[in-house]
Amino acid sequence: MLTTLATALAALSTGWSTADAGAATFDVSADTGLAFAQEAEETQEAETLPPPEAVEQSGRGEAVERARALEIFAAVETLQARFRQVNPDGSVSEGDIALSRPGRVRFAYDAPSPLLIVADGSTVAIADSALETVDRAPIRSTPLRWLLAPASELESSGAIVEVGRYDNQLYVTLEDPEGEAEGRVTLAFADADPAAPAGEVALAGWYAVDGMGSLTQVTLDEVRLGQRVDPRQFVLDDDMFSSRRRGRR
Repeated sequence: MLTTLATALAALSTGWSTADAGAATFDVSADTGLAFAQEAEETQEAETLPPPEAVEQSGRGEAVERARALEIFAAVETLQARFRQVNPDGSVSEGDIALSRPGRVRFAYDAPSPLLIVADGSTVAIADSALETVDRAPIRSTPLRWLLAPASELESSGAIVEVGRYDNQLYVTLEDPEGEAEGRVTLAFADADPAAPAGEVALAGWYAVDGMGSLTQVTLDEVRLGQRVDPRQFVLDDDMFSSRRRGRR
């Protein structure tokens, strides 16, 4: 049984299994913020990845952009979308995401991926239908914490380490200042008009880097904000594979 899950966001890849989760870590000794983008561009093609120097040149001021980021976090309650994931080896996987803030998210991968990832408000569970396993870790020990945390926690914790703009998107880089959730994640918001209501700003995707310097890039499409999400989507039974196993006896 998996005892630790260093990161859930970086583990969102078809090549990752719960058996490998203990080795999935972020390198927090590297330079923080968006500087990792240049390294990622050298190792894999990522068409939507902006050059870090462009992102850093906002023109509106860091304090203003930080306040805008917190405003967006506070306004986003539910989100549903399709996701497309580019894995470190260049392979691509897709699926559906359902988000209900604070605390809940579901990543349902399309076949042939065996993964289903669900955060229920307190833990992140990874179900692997190929291995017939369900493994859990506290949300606080994964970078999903920052995607799901209330805006007040983001503001008080100092998790936002860098903000910037590029091509009508607002980029927010987050790290755990306490080091409990190792690594860094950069969220991208489609914020073409910074004066528009924060509740109309959709999450466009994110970038995450693991301890080996490998980039996982996720982009969202068909984003729907503010619609009711069935709470049963965020319930995952630890014994969900037990009937299948009993049937083989």
